Amino acid sequence: MVAVWSYPWRLLSQQPDTTRGELAELGVTGVNVAAHYHSIRTLDPRSSDTLFESYEGGCYFTPDSKHFADTPIDPPVNDIDGHPDPFADVVERLTDGGIDVNAWLVCFHNTKLATENPEFRVESAFGDAHEHAFCPSNPEVHAYFEGVVRSLADYDISAINLESIGFPSVFHPHGSTFGHAKNQVVRGPDEQLLVSQCFCSACRERAADHAVDFDRAREVTQSLARDVLRTPERQVESLAKLAEEEPVLADLFDFRASVIDDFLSRIAAASGDVELTYSTADGLGRDPNDGWPAGVVLDRIRLHLDRVIALCYTDDRDLARRRVRGYRDAVEMPVDVGVTLDPDVIGSEDEWRTFVAEVGELGDELHVYNHALMGEAHLDWLNAAVVKPEN
Repeated sequence: MVAVWSYPWRLLSQQPDTTRGELAELGVTGVNVAAHYHSIRTLDPRSSDTLFESYEGGCYFTPDSKHFADTPIDPPVNDIDGHPDPFADVVERLTDGGIDVNAWLVCFHNTKLATENPEFRVESAFGDAHEHAFCPSNPEVHAYFEGVVRSLADYDISAINLESIGFPSVFHPHGSTFGHAKNQVVRGPDEQLLVSQCFCSACRERAADHAVDFDRAREVTQSLARDVLRTPERQVESLAKLAEEEPVLADLFDFRASVIDDFLSRIAAASGDVELTYSTADGLGRDPNDGWPAGVVLDRIRLHLDRVIALCYTDDRDLARRRVRGYRDAVEMPVDVGVTLDPDVIGSEDEWRTFVAEVGELGDELHVYNHALMGEAHLDWLNAAVVKPEN
């Protein structure tokens, strides 16, 4: 199976037969459609009208109000050019053509939600609240995403593709208020995740039932973060080493993992018979054991998932092969390969063909990012690499 990620406005921009025909010609058998997404301003190079599309974060489906009775968070809804339920229209036109639809669900990373519900934002060890993300420790946030998943499961979909399921980084904003984020001191993912550790009231309340000295963890995090801010020479090169030196940090990270474990347990129950997939991109990177500082511990979350997508957004084929094999060794479930046609990563058609041939075949399915962002040439590349010649 070959799937692509795509946006509903691109999939609704043509007549249904045209869209189905285009995807079929490309050899696409499934589409991960943005159903609950962060704010976005995107360039559509194949548009016959304006080049840019902008949308606030939120739902591209109609939420069922009965699924949100246990949360004060109202789902923000976006319509598209007269489509009051864009996701429903996409599902209908694709499934009528025999193309599977997966609901692409971005979780805690959402400026629209956190701005409208500030009591649930992440908050640093220094008390800084960040408008672009929810803290996973809030039970109301869990209930909100349960409602989202239950609503999506009511559609004729094959899977729900989860993204951003870990504690968020404060260095990945989609700011509607503050604009460009600036940082000239904090370096690398280890330092960024240290400074990103959340100490909001919801974390404090939930940590009371966990073996972590929350106040001590905050003090240690503040002290280490101040060292980073004051002394550029004292770079944090390993959060794992810090956790060995400061056991309270190991307890803090274990607490994070318990929160995400509980969240996914509830999401899995809400999804019912619909498969749950996860695009592996939280924490320090995209390898199997990289998500732990954000609470994403593969040995724990795999119990709630049906398959994982090993994201290989790189031109390093050896790295990509090791990554996919690492996931295959770590989990007893299907492992798909996620690749990108971003020209900053893959610069030529020959590179693309070779990458797909050597890496894509290691996965159960191939997922390509992103149909809505491709130019005409990229569509030709995709077609050439994945459509099998007839015997």
